[in-house]
Amino acid sequence: MALNKVLVALTALTAMAMPAAAQISSQGGPIYLNSERTESLERERKVLLIGNVDIQQGDARLRADTVTLIFAERAATEDSSSGGLGGGFGQIQTMLAEGNVFYITPEMKAKGDRGSYNAASDTITMTGNIALMRERDVAEGEVLTVEVGKRRTTLDGGNGRTRMVIEPENKSSGN
Repeated sequence: MALNKVLVALTALTAMAMPAAAQISSQGGPIYLNSERTESLERERKVLLIGNVDIQQGDARLRADTVTLIFAERAATEDSSSGGLGGGFGQIQTMLAEGNVFYITPEMKAKGDRGSYNAASDTITMTGNIALMRERDVAEGEVLTVEVGKRRTTLDGGNGRTRMVIEPENKSSGN
């Protein structure tokens, strides 16, 4: 039992110590991972974060019930002894979030059923019962796409339509 706890702790440290090109924040920087349980599937190049997952980078935060980190294959010339304990896994290729997914930045808050991050396109895609809030404005749809580096957001209605409520600023009249 104690050995399992040590292995989980080492796996979490390995995941946090690796260089991460993945960006959930346009600011970049280190990615901090917290969860109730962490499982390392080394042969599959995956780390599973299970239970109350909270990931932070810069000014952005991703929360979900579970998150799966999938790592890119290392190039043959890369030294597997670098990048953290046990060599680490390398660069995060994809993050898959499921259940009560929240993506929060200073500019927006989004919630949905599922979310994924693709490092190659630097894109976050959320699906299922999307609610997007910017200040007092609210939009709802089925598919939200956030191009992180470009700071571009697209909301699609899926089989339906998007719905929005826009609250204009109150300007006092000059009477």
